[in-house]
Amino acid sequence: MASLGRMQLTSLAMMVSKKVEAGTLPTEAPVKLWAGNGRGEPCTACEQPILKSQAEYEPQYDGRAPIRLHVGCHGLWEAERRRRGYLPDD
Repeated sequence: MASLGRMQLTSLAMMVSKKVEAGTLPTEAPVKLWAGNGRGEPCTACEQPILKSQAEYEPQYDGRAPIRLHVGCHGLWEAERRRRGYLPDD
């Protein structure tokens, strides 16, 4: 998730909203949130690789496939969760 223009950011926010709606991105708060350097794996939100030079957030859920997010994508996901009435530590 490199530097994005306003239109791209709006499109990304819509993509995150659709993934929350589909259940690909959960609404409930994670058990734990890990952060570290990217490993080249795709971001669950934008589907672009998270490069080694970028930070990667990995919300941990019991019994769920790993979720990996760019920092900005994580922020959009948190905003979408709040928009739907969920707080960060639900």
